[in-house]
Amino acid sequence: MLVDHVTPSSIDDPAIDRLIACGAATHAGIAEPPALRAVLAGCIAQGASALEVRAADLYLATACVAGDPVAIGRLHVWIPELVRPVLIRLGVPVSDHDEVFQRVGVALLVRDETGGCVLARYSGRGELSAYVRVVAARIALKRIERESAPSADDDRELLASLSDPGDSPELALLKQRCRDELRTGFALALAALSPRERTLLRQHYLDGLTVEELGRLHRAHRATCARWIEAVRVKIYRGVSRHLRTNAGLGGDDLEAMVALVRSQLDLSLTRHLRSSGS
Repeated sequence: MLVDHVTPSSIDDPAIDRLIACGAATHAGIAEPPALRAVLAGCIAQGASALEVRAADLYLATACVAGDPVAIGRLHVWIPELVRPVLIRLGVPVSDHDEVFQRVGVALLVRDETGGCVLARYSGRGELSAYVRVVAARIALKRIERESAPSADDDRELLASLSDPGDSPELALLKQRCRDELRTGFALALAALSPRERTLLRQHYLDGLTVEELGRLHRAHRATCARWIEAVRVKIYRGVSRHLRTNAGLGGDDLEAMVALVRSQLDLSLTRHLRSSGS
């Protein structure tokens, strides 16, 4: 948001009071964001036009960037209405719409390493609704590109490289024997996850959100988010282990070896599976 060329006198401009009043009238229940005066003064200094029309948009965007829970809630409610027509035009399956809505919210609000976020770059030069739709279109197009890319079964395989020159003959034989059951067990373990658990995996492994960013998004401590992710990983290990024990007849050292293999390659396997499946 524009805050350059701002002086104390420009912040006290009566025109800014009128713009704030306009924004507050549209967004009743949302407190005036502390940075709003500086943002509006920056817009005026940069020669932005039609600010009377954009006042409500800037009010809402600035409040969201400031972390106002009412404003953020209102934005999340608004996103489906704005984004759904874009997804329909692009041919995104209806079953995927909720996931894209959530990713748009993440893209707009989660802060990067500099402390900024995409929504903070909204300048009031156009409608906020158009700005959100552009963000949504980029996310949807990336998703379509990813899903339409050629993919072999290897892309969804749990083991990126099943064989290893350092394997003993026994381990190499065990890997070969369990290849299909391992893939099946991994897929079933993922399918058994709750929608919330799958969303957490997508946000961490596909959207690349750190535990700090997940904490800000979910309003939880980073340590809590780290525990959530680890709990999902453990659930996957146990699901795969249970499948191998029941369907491949593994036990003892053999089962331990295969579960250790799952643990060692889980991060890469999750990323590949989620990317290729779009799940």
